[in-house]
Amino acid sequence: MRGTDASDRAPASRRGRFALAAALLLAPACRPIELEHPYEESTLKAHSSEPEAERLIQALMRNEVAELQNWMTAELRAQLRFEDISATSDRLRASYGNPIGIVEERTHTEGDLEWFSLLVLHARGKPGSPDRRRRQRLVLYQFALRGELLDRLLVREHLDVRHLKSPARRYTLVTRIHFVSTGEWTVSHGGKRRATNYHHGSRSQRYAYDLVVQKGGRQHGGERSSNKDYYCYGLPVLAPAPGTVVQVIDGIAENRPGERGKAGGNGVVIDHGFGEYSALWHMIPGSVQVKTGDKVQLGQQLGRVGNSGRSTGPHIHYQVSTGDSAGHGIGMQAPFVDVYVDGAWYPRKLPVRGERVRRTKTDRSRAEVMLDASM
Repeated sequence: MRGTDASDRAPASRRGRFALAAALLLAPACRPIELEHPYEESTLKAHSSEPEAERLIQALMRNEVAELQNWMTAELRAQLRFEDISATSDRLRASYGNPIGIVEERTHTEGDLEWFSLLVLHARGKPGSPDRRRRQRLVLYQFALRGELLDRLLVREHLDVRHLKSPARRYTLVTRIHFVSTGEWTVSHGGKRRATNYHHGSRSQRYAYDLVVQKGGRQHGGERSSNKDYYCYGLPVLAPAPGTVVQVIDGIAENRPGERGKAGGNGVVIDHGFGEYSALWHMIPGSVQVKTGDKVQLGQQLGRVGNSGRSTGPHIHYQVSTGDSAGHGIGMQAPFVDVYVDGAWYPRKLPVRGERVRRTKTDRSRAEVMLDASM
């Protein structure tokens, strides 16, 4: 496939081992990123509202490795060595300082996992000292519990979304993005390169996907005289993650195949928190099932695949950006989690043009560990 990185095509098992090794063995010479505009400490939550989050953060800050390992599932404990946890704890204290408040936190459920995501402000220096504001750092703590046990763990430095600049190549989403429909789909446009993604030149859509269903290498049967000839027409469009609906457009007539309308047509924009928004477009008029202000859950049906807006045939246009309405904000890379791509399962994968994608059940027992490369 033209424009495909070799790393994008590596087997899932090899990629998983490499990601873990790179995360845990990064040289400590990497410096934390200074915030362009520091936070006012008075605007932060002093502590998490979730006891489990407080337990994790405090155990890491105090280097209570045995406490953490006793809390873990056997699968997670087998992946993460005592010395790796201890090294992360030391790095947090030495390079990032103490946690001084919660910028934002959210919880959600995926199958039998309860997920916690917290963006925590760390700082070095004594309270009130002149350099404390300059030495602020953002750290993401993201973990999941299976029952009462810690089953997944991610700790990494986080870029400040408030001052993100296009093309945002280094930004990594907080939101865990799941695939947006049922069955197997093909990416007709997607990825980080112009060669595989014609959205590349757009500030807000740079990493957007166009998704179709193919059978025998074709997107449609018959003569393509009707939208119903397309295999994806009418299939469900699903919420990729929990959030709040902030924009809905419905009632725009569909195009005939081969003809192009304007803008996104019928669709939905979802606020996932942390400054991250999903937009899903081109739905059938009258099929949108949510309204502005609704709270949606992972996998909830939003509408049905159509051919409205700037589209010449039925497909899903999906993008993640900093904008809360169509055409605004900075586009963000949106790898899918717990996903099959060309038949191989990946814990996290950004598919490109020509690759086949399908969602998987969200109750997999496989644990994911990543003490991120910036730590």
